[in-house]
Amino acid sequence: MSSFLSLACVNIERTEHLDRVLAFLQKAKPDVVCLQEVYEYDLQKFAEKLGMESAFGQMMLMGRDNKLEPPFLPFGIALLSRLPMSNLRRSYYHGDEESVQNLLFDGNYQSYYHLVLSATFQKDEKKFTIGTTHFTWTPDGKADDVQRTHVVGLLKTLRSFPDIVFCGDFNAPRGEEIFAELAKRYKDNIPSHYTTSIDVNLHRAGEKLRGRQLMIDGLFTTPGYQCSNVRLQDGVSDHLAILAEIRL
Repeated sequence: MSSFLSLACVNIERTEHLDRVLAFLQKAKPDVVCLQEVYEYDLQKFAEKLGMESAFGQMMLMGRDNKLEPPFLPFGIALLSRLPMSNLRRSYYHGDEESVQNLLFDGNYQSYYHLVLSATFQKDEKKFTIGTTHFTWTPDGKADDVQRTHVVGLLKTLRSFPDIVFCGDFNAPRGEEIFAELAKRYKDNIPSHYTTSIDVNLHRAGEKLRGRQLMIDGLFTTPGYQCSNVRLQDGVSDHLAILAEIRL
């Protein structure tokens, strides 16, 4: 079988689980990591400890530990890689790269800017384009007009890539409106036996979410890619981590 790129993706929930996330990445040793809800400061620490190259996509400035007070620090999504990284792109589908530098979190979770952070990674003479995003939040995972507007921008951004693997926190349950818009156009690679990507043992809502169909994290591909050995890992963050092997 042809060689593969190993991928991990996880929403780390700011500073709540940093030690768990680091231990998970040290054990899994993926080639490429996609992170959501990460401070740039913590990303740099991860990169140093893991010996990986990093790239950051800012969504806003947020107080440490989700506080509405200074110091306000760059907060968003990220890539980590053991492989050569090129063609780095920050493709905003809500907001822009210039004004986000001064965007302060005001307590409204729909005020974030949103982007696809992507790059090309080379392994064994093959080049893989991988991107990540943290899509717009809504109360209780129900689609609203803000999400409907933003998914149009997200799909337009994705169409600019001839082939891509993209993953992240989509804040939209599988089988419902927004997730379905993505799944109509891209292959959903999360096995069907997984019904949630929330770790109820670590999520702040805990037992209230047990048994609910909340597969809100995703791993999508265009036809040029194949995903295998896709699995979800608990005990990492309030979201389950996604692990996969990617082949061209």
